[in-house]
Amino acid sequence: MLLCFILLSACQTTQQNSRIIAGAFNLTTGLQQKIMDRYAPKNIQVQHDIVYATQPNLSFDLYQDSQLQDLAARPTIVWIHGGGWIAGSKAHARGYFKLLAAQGFNVIAVQYQFAPHATYPTQLQQIDQALNYITQHAEKYQLNPQQLYLAGDSAGANLASHYAALLSNPVFAQQSNLQPTIQHKQLKGLILHCGIYDLKAFVETAPDEMNIVEWGVYNLVQAYTGDRKQDSEFLKNISPIQHLTANYPAVFISGGNKDFLTETQSMPMLHALQQQQIPVTTAFYPDTKAWLIHEYQFFMHQKESQQTFAKTVEFIRSTADPNVSRIQ
Repeated sequence: MLLCFILLSACQTTQQNSRIIAGAFNLTTGLQQKIMDRYAPKNIQVQHDIVYATQPNLSFDLYQDSQLQDLAARPTIVWIHGGGWIAGSKAHARGYFKLLAAQGFNVIAVQYQFAPHATYPTQLQQIDQALNYITQHAEKYQLNPQQLYLAGDSAGANLASHYAALLSNPVFAQQSNLQPTIQHKQLKGLILHCGIYDLKAFVETAPDEMNIVEWGVYNLVQAYTGDRKQDSEFLKNISPIQHLTANYPAVFISGGNKDFLTETQSMPMLHALQQQQIPVTTAFYPDTKAWLIHEYQFFMHQKESQQTFAKTVEFIRSTADPNVSRIQ
């Protein structure tokens, strides 16, 4: 049955295959959303669909604790959702964003266009548009544009880490013809969950014993890169792990013990960060008996997920400017 599915899918286009995978992703994230909503506090105000670009029309959602004062002094987390570059929603982790907002942070969930309709570097350009809009309209929304944290899960972690590489490595930005519009000093840190940091390795290390996963990986990269999966040099050049410098912001990085991306992506990224002496905080659980799958951090009924959340909060408070980190 599985072989028949793979053979049938192989005859389809990248766009058709992307629709199949996106449907599976959205089903899973829909279940995640329901689980996270159970843990969401009630006193969080949400401003939905704040438009940051009009061609195409793109928006973000802003989460803030309505009971807190001096919101503008607080760190702002800009979250880029996952979904393999082809799926997902800025609202899928809304319960998680409310939890973060309740800890005293402003949280922004960004919408971006999906592959294969929009391919690299469109998503990175749109993230830059969102960050520029946030900077230009910070006073209106009670935000501090000098206290930004870029966060992402799965493909969102790829985009967040890639953007940070452009921001901190002018040579890479020039080679990519992608010049960020915000300043390096505005970005205080990165929060990276279950991400993809080396696209060449992502293709080469897809688990061949799990044919459906291997097929999915190939199609995701095809969709995002505009059918350049076979171009190893190109994949290497657009991988953030290749462009780290000592100017890279502090990083919080995490992955589940049952996610193949932990060994093939997160751990190599961790080692690369350490080699550059970039401040890094980790949340990995290799010895736990818990089943920590891809995107485990959102399943807040698990002890390890709660620990990761607590470590995330502490990471932000410890890396923000002193007058901000003291705010509780």
